[in-house]
Amino acid sequence: MKTGITTGTAATAAAKGALIYKLTGKIEKEVEVILPYGCSIKIPLIFKNNLVGVKKWSGDDPDVTDGIEIFASVRMLNENRIIIKGGEGVGIVTKPGLQIPVGEAAINPVPKKMIEKNLKTLLDNNQGVEVTIIVPEGREIAKNTFNKRLGIIDGISIIGTTGIVKPMSVDALIESFKCEIDVLIAQRYNFLWIVPGNIGEKCLLQENITPSVMVSNYFKESFEYLKDRNINEIGVAGHPGKIAKLAMGYFNTHSKNSPQANRFVKEVLNINHDFNTIEELCNSYSFDKIAYLVSKKIKEKFDFTKVSVKLFDMKCNKVGEYLE
Repeated sequence: MKTGITTGTAATAAAKGALIYKLTGKIEKEVEVILPYGCSIKIPLIFKNNLVGVKKWSGDDPDVTDGIEIFASVRMLNENRIIIKGGEGVGIVTKPGLQIPVGEAAINPVPKKMIEKNLKTLLDNNQGVEVTIIVPEGREIAKNTFNKRLGIIDGISIIGTTGIVKPMSVDALIESFKCEIDVLIAQRYNFLWIVPGNIGEKCLLQENITPSVMVSNYFKESFEYLKDRNINEIGVAGHPGKIAKLAMGYFNTHSKNSPQANRFVKEVLNINHDFNTIEELCNSYSFDKIAYLVSKKIKEKFDFTKVSVKLFDMKCNKVGEYLE
């Protein structure tokens, strides 16, 4: 499996290349970047519109930032400090709860430190520099990220804790919804709705219920994190075909990790005939008992005080409910 580089590493390489160009007038083909844990990697550079940059790659874990171009511009300072700013295509933080204060560019602390460490190797004691990171495609790409949900507008985030992207999309997803939970807690929400995907979120919106956190199949990780953050009252919403799996004790609801809920639903609702999908039953049966059993199982497993459940069919008709 091929590894890639983070947006933080790409921005660091771009900044280092831009500073070399500023100091010497020379455009390097590549620069050596010191990563957060001390090892180094050589990053190829590009040069466009009088800016030094990097074409980011994500290895065998391609995401929306794979192949984007990240540039840097630099301005020399007559003082010994390094200022790092976000330019075009770098998001702005608008909500508390992240590692970055509201109003600042979405450049995380580790990439900032990485940029500072690498640029200091090129500067004298009486020199400083102001660096601006630029992502020309950032605004457009950000539409396909979690940034809007996190309160980051107008661009992507410059992130990365190790500097290297390993092929672990699941870990990235889990870290994303943990960040979203942190943002909502910072806004003083003490009751959060958890949904697996678009159905749950859309159906809650039709009931004017917000906010909700989308966790895909990873309910176990979301519930554990909520407990770690001292959230004791939650809601769960979605289609009964998936949510019923929680009542069965499966907290990773991916089909590879859990069976279909058909047999369980058939037994609980005392259905005598065969059916192909649970959606077929939604017009004819109430799923209130399933909702109750979901709440009961989650409380037993994760020790929440209250768990409310709302179940919807594919058209967002409510087919089951248990409220606490």
